[in-house]
Amino acid sequence: MTVLAPKSLRLRFAFAAFLWVAVATVVAGFVISSLYRTHLTQQFHDELEIHLVELMRLTVIGDGGQPKLDRPLSDPRFQEEDSGFYWQVTREGYPTLTSAALGDLRLDGRFATGRTEQAGWVQGPRGEVMECGLEVPSTVGGAPLRFSIATERRVLEAVIAGFNRDLTLSLAVFAALMLIGATLQIQYGLRPAGQIADSIEQLRQGKTARLPADVPSEFGPIVTRLNALLDAQAAIVSRARVEAGNLAHGLRTPLALIGDEAEQIGGRGDTPAAKFILEQIHKIRRQVDYHMKRASAAGTRVTGYVARIPPLVHQIVSAMERLHADRRLSFTVTIPDAAAVNCDEGDLAEILSNLIDNACKWARGRVTITATQNDAAMIVEVLDDGPGIAPDLRAQVFDVGARLDESKAGSGLGLAISRDLARLYGGELELKDGPHGGLLARLTLPVAVAA
Repeated sequence: MTVLAPKSLRLRFAFAAFLWVAVATVVAGFVISSLYRTHLTQQFHDELEIHLVELMRLTVIGDGGQPKLDRPLSDPRFQEEDSGFYWQVTREGYPTLTSAALGDLRLDGRFATGRTEQAGWVQGPRGEVMECGLEVPSTVGGAPLRFSIATERRVLEAVIAGFNRDLTLSLAVFAALMLIGATLQIQYGLRPAGQIADSIEQLRQGKTARLPADVPSEFGPIVTRLNALLDAQAAIVSRARVEAGNLAHGLRTPLALIGDEAEQIGGRGDTPAAKFILEQIHKIRRQVDYHMKRASAAGTRVTGYVARIPPLVHQIVSAMERLHADRRLSFTVTIPDAAAVNCDEGDLAEILSNLIDNACKWARGRVTITATQNDAAMIVEVLDDGPGIAPDLRAQVFDVGARLDESKAGSGLGLAISRDLARLYGGELELKDGPHGGLLARLTLPVAVAA
């Protein structure tokens, strides 16, 4: 189910479509109903004219000058009570002749005063009526005949009301179909945006190096600029690596000269000053080495990668078994075959090598390596059965060049670089107590599907 966020394009398009369909439906309904009313009113008027002509033809002068009909009108509604259809024939000096539906009531008769047909809305016997009238000279002389015929407005309104009900239902169905069509159109029209988002995710996971250029023309400039940004980022990182290397090489020669001068100072008897200078040179070299390694690793993190964990762990463990063969360390590896993370393979190898090497240095006899997936993260744990690290000292080991035991080989850069690399990829590295003693290094990295 797609959730429409307040600033969603789908919400904007959907609101615009709903508003347009609603307004168009209401306007169309009003216009169609008005046109139908106009045409139906004209149709009623035309029918009354036809019935008026029929009434005149059927009317004859009887004995004594009394008008009468040869036969009833063809429309039976004029004979039904409360039908709303009426007619009457008047002649001055004679009783008024009326339809059965009119009974003792009378029409206004105001339009039956001319030699041409006249019509209009007037008050009838039971409400407003459309009345047509005409005055015709008598064929036997004497007073003329006045013909009136009418239909109540309620008859017209009932027909219009029935039409409006059907029209409302039809327009409601039409509006629903239009909204469904608009929804499908929005989904289809915005599909390229979703495809671009998927391409960006593949880019982040390292399954592709650039966004595909085969996109609708409206998205073309965005994709072009993003690809240009990726190229610029790669160029900046590459240039930064070169400059970092040049800086490191540029510093090493002056540091070597200063170190040589410090040794000469020590040889002349100023041992404290020489020792101080050499210590500072050592710190500077560690900082240079740290930033060189970090720049080298970070330089590969341009578009994202996918690295499988099992092969790297097995390679590192194999190397550690040979390196520590005299200690006969036992390794237990429990990692799913499909375990993969969003990380460059070289960077992941650097992190795992540091963690496993550190565990081997301190382990008494066993190193355990496991990997489990938790939601969108892969958790890799390296556990040793060594003495562990006191909680108040764990933050210290992440300092550049920090070493808790100078008797162990190493530069003091491994854990610092490993944590920085993990954070670079959106992960984390933590040190905890093992469940049965020792140190537990927990590495968390974004999970990825192995390509």
